[in-house]
Amino acid sequence: MKNVLLLSVGLFISNLLGAQKISSENLPLDVASSFKNKYSTAEKASWEMDYDNYQVNFTFLKTDMTALFNPNGEWLETDAHIKETELPKEVKDSLTKHFGAVLTTYNIEEAQKIESPKRDMFYYLVVVQNLTTYDMVLKENGHIVLKEKRTDDSEGVLKFKKTKKKEK
Repeated sequence: MKNVLLLSVGLFISNLLGAQKISSENLPLDVASSFKNKYSTAEKASWEMDYDNYQVNFTFLKTDMTALFNPNGEWLETDAHIKETELPKEVKDSLTKHFGAVLTTYNIEEAQKIESPKRDMFYYLVVVQNLTTYDMVLKENGHIVLKEKRTDDSEGVLKFKKTKKKEK
């Protein structure tokens, strides 16, 4: 389960890094229809193609999101950029237990909620503590699935995920 989760996050993030823009007119009907059915009030949709999947960046209910669909229109996952205040209590409690009770001992630079039809929801966080940056993946219940320290010559979880994708 952990490897599937990590690979999925890696695939999603690597899609963000290497995507090629495409116009909505060039989308397969199944992809356009699935997106419209799932996010009927989405605004500012911009499409990109990466490998065989279709990625769309958009705003939905005032939240910036990215969704991924396969060529048959099957929804693969959605990444929503969220505020620290939107994290579940269990995730916040886990961070407090892990990094310390005083909020100033760490800072959340980025928070994303990632949903998929094939696995539980999880959160991807970029956390800074004492000039050290960590990429973290946590389940909704606060369980830390991955905590990886970034180094000067790495891209943290991104580097790990790119490697995993190449192994396929």
